[in-house]
Amino acid sequence: MAFRACIIVEVLQILAWCGISASLMRLSPDVRGPFVFRLYPLRPRAEIHSPMLRDAARLRRPQEEIASRSPEQYTVPWHSAMFAPIGALSGVAGIVARLRTAIDLGFLEDGELLPKEAALAGQLRVSAFALREALAELRAEGLVETRPGRGGGTLVRRRSTVVHQNALRLLCDMSSVSLRDLADWRGMLLSECAGLAARRSSAANRRRLFEYAKSIRGAKTLTDASRAHARFDVELASAAQSVRLTSALLEIYEKYAWLFGLAHEDEKYRTGAQRTLQQITESLEARDEQRATSLARSLASETFDYLVRLRLQAIAEQAV
Repeated sequence: MAFRACIIVEVLQILAWCGISASLMRLSPDVRGPFVFRLYPLRPRAEIHSPMLRDAARLRRPQEEIASRSPEQYTVPWHSAMFAPIGALSGVAGIVARLRTAIDLGFLEDGELLPKEAALAGQLRVSAFALREALAELRAEGLVETRPGRGGGTLVRRRSTVVHQNALRLLCDMSSVSLRDLADWRGMLLSECAGLAARRSSAANRRRLFEYAKSIRGAKTLTDASRAHARFDVELASAAQSVRLTSALLEIYEKYAWLFGLAHEDEKYRTGAQRTLQQITESLEARDEQRATSLARSLASETFDYLVRLRLQAIAEQAV
């Protein structure tokens, strides 16, 4: 009997959150009291907030309240995806790839202190042993250093050059089918992100996107230009307010950041990419979903075409 009463109360609470409780509350205390409150005593509000109730509250939230919120509240932070659980199956290599990407793209700056090992292992859902092995590998690359004692910890030191130095050789080792498949997947992700961002992006998102696009033109090195482009892509996924899309895009950069960096060696490509990224930002400002989607897919296709030509040229030079 008590169990059935609890179920009834949960249903009543959901109805209350959906704005239907007014009619119930018109019942007299003699009827309402024994039926609800004596069988299921009230608890503090925080205790009865089940996920179902929170979802119901979100659905009934007035549009005026949504519009009044600050832009930052509707941004999916890159941190959520960058430090999302990796899982034990990925092993040490997965941890190294994730942290190296965070450093390569500038999300973890030079001199920044990483979380304590126990906390970081918990965030990534990996064993402390695997994390220590990964940090040792990153230390060998010169990416981080560990300071002992109170106030110490693991500090970010500089960008990785181990993979990037061998980028052209790795490109030649890729098959044309693998390269095309990667280009299709990246193009689909970016175009979807652009379309959603046209509807959901905040002014803060667009301001950062504009700055990243602008910094490609003023980049002093190819590495800086490549990093700015990568950060534009990640910010675009963040503006789409989708953790899954952001995670998927970061996963691509974990494995292939070196590959997309090769495209920026061509000045014509770099200039065209900067112009297209700026046009994407303008499309988001205008809420032009179709144009933003088209521009993002077009740029991904241009990147693929350039890398195909570069690969064939490199293979031809090796054969001579």
